[in-house]
Amino acid sequence: MNPIETTFTTGATLYAVIHHTDGTVWNDSLEVFEAYDDSKWAQYAIPLTEQGSSGYYRGTFPAGAKGDFLTTEVVYQQAGGSPTLGDAPATGVGQSQGFDVAAIAASVVAASNLNKSLLSMIQGAVTSAGVATASKFFTDLADDTDYVYVGRIVVWTSGVLIRQVGNITVYNGLEKSITVGGPFTQAPGVADTFIIV
Repeated sequence: MNPIETTFTTGATLYAVIHHTDGTVWNDSLEVFEAYDDSKWAQYAIPLTEQGSSGYYRGTFPAGAKGDFLTTEVVYQQAGGSPTLGDAPATGVGQSQGFDVAAIAASVVAASNLNKSLLSMIQGAVTSAGVATASKFFTDLADDTDYVYVGRIVVWTSGVLIRQVGNITVYNGLEKSITVGGPFTQAPGVADTFIIV
């Protein structure tokens, strides 16, 4: 479960209001995004609880407010006994951000493209089906089509070759082996992992 979190002066009463990029706002009472309405301000408030007197505040990001869209949140400092429209945004907050927004600059297209790119990556591991060398190794890949990965790049994610990269020049679908154009510094070990990008 992703939290809403922020740092602020200890002892405050804070809440967050979640905004959809289409201009709607999350109604936490009805658990739905809706057109903004001043009279429903208290229903938009998601309370944040301070951990002890640490200045770290945390609330639960509503499950229904997540999806294939981007949101942002604004943190307010509650002045009275309940959230009201006149409450001022908390200034100088730290760490507060919308759900899955910051890394892709709040662009739905960028998020979609990043997702597609990640889905095209293939994970694998070295097996003991044959003797590995610095330029050829045997894998647990499922594809049995020869040359299917030729022209792609293998990146080591564990083992003695971690972070080394090689261009795939041959893929043997029968033996599930990969050959790279230039040798790595040494042969990979059994169970070393990699991704194909």
